[in-house]
Amino acid sequence: MNIWIIQIINYTLAFLMWSIVGRGMLRLITGNRQSIFMNAFMKLTEPVYNITRKLVPFAKGGWVPVLSFVLIAAVRLAIIIIFPPGANR
Repeated sequence: MNIWIIQIINYTLAFLMWSIVGRGMLRLITGNRQSIFMNAFMKLTEPVYNITRKLVPFAKGGWVPVLSFVLIAAVRLAIIIIFPPGANR
């Protein structure tokens, strides 16, 4: 597979991971108040949370962001193991 496709997938997953962290930090800082930034984080992370809820139906409440982060990290690790960065040179 082309290295650029793998890198785009990897960077997209990394962006989603940091979006989950950003949403959690913003929620800690601002509480439950709605803002433009919180709405942006919610629009970015809710699809990931919905997929996690379907994959792990017993996940409730505060565990969904943690499990989403872990699942994305596992997918990123699998991509790096299956397609090593220097293999296409």
